[in-house]
Amino acid sequence: MTKAADYNLKSMREDFKRQGLFYTPPELALWLKGFIPDTARRIYDPTCGRGALLSVFDDHVEKFGQDIDAQAIADASINITNFHGAVGDVLHNPHFINERFDAIVANPPFSIQWEPITTGQFADAPTVPTRGRADFAFIIHIVHMLDVGGTAAVINFPGIAYRGGREQVLRKWLIDLNIVDQVIHIPGDTFTDTSIATICLVLKKWRTSNTIRFIDQENQLERDVPISEIIASGYTLSVSSYVQPTVEKEVIDPRALESEARQDIIKRLRLELEMSYMIAQFEGWDMMDFADDLRKVIDDFAASKL
Repeated sequence: MTKAADYNLKSMREDFKRQGLFYTPPELALWLKGFIPDTARRIYDPTCGRGALLSVFDDHVEKFGQDIDAQAIADASINITNFHGAVGDVLHNPHFINERFDAIVANPPFSIQWEPITTGQFADAPTVPTRGRADFAFIIHIVHMLDVGGTAAVINFPGIAYRGGREQVLRKWLIDLNIVDQVIHIPGDTFTDTSIATICLVLKKWRTSNTIRFIDQENQLERDVPISEIIASGYTLSVSSYVQPTVEKEVIDPRALESEARQDIIKRLRLELEMSYMIAQFEGWDMMDFADDLRKVIDDFAASKL
């Protein structure tokens, strides 16, 4: 590969990251598939690209996807069996808006700008995201497109779990609707080409459980948290707020600690004496006065304390 080609590839990747777009590795697609029930027959990806997330499902499953990149949709149509694709901006011109799906998988672009609207698929939401971050706009779209009893697995930037303002209002809305089923912290470098930490929201419509499962993949911990506790915590969905590794308290032996400290004192004093002796030898000074002073300190201490 030429240096020019290397430069172009590097430029493309940097441009993708500026737009919040990231390559979807195959292991991520298989991991997300694990959250989708085997009974799902109609699966949708609202930002499907070339269809990486849809490609791991069986041929008999109907796959629907939309993307702003016409070439990506053309490639998906060639490579994926039973695929229905559409080109366009899914937030402003959702092609499958009248459809409902029993499963949705998504890895939408992170925190891109968008032009907020409050009609159509956003009409039922209590607010819409600000112009600077479209993360929750994609989540609102997914909730709108998910059929009753359906499951969605969505990768996103961790900030959606704890940021304030309108995003806190939208988290409250999702939690009050009892749609959030699981929140998974995914450490950086878990999947190829995803060096940053991410989270996965598993959404189910409509649930009956009164808990949400929080999973910390980094520390292999999980916990079912009552929704009442989440409400009391200000509707945060940050995994670290509810699941933390246990820190073992160090057992300290005070006698051993003091013995070690005394040995350090003796060691430092011996080194200081050796240094003072070398200087005295070099300068021709008498060390006895200094030694007598040290003995007097010890004798005075013994007389007053012991």
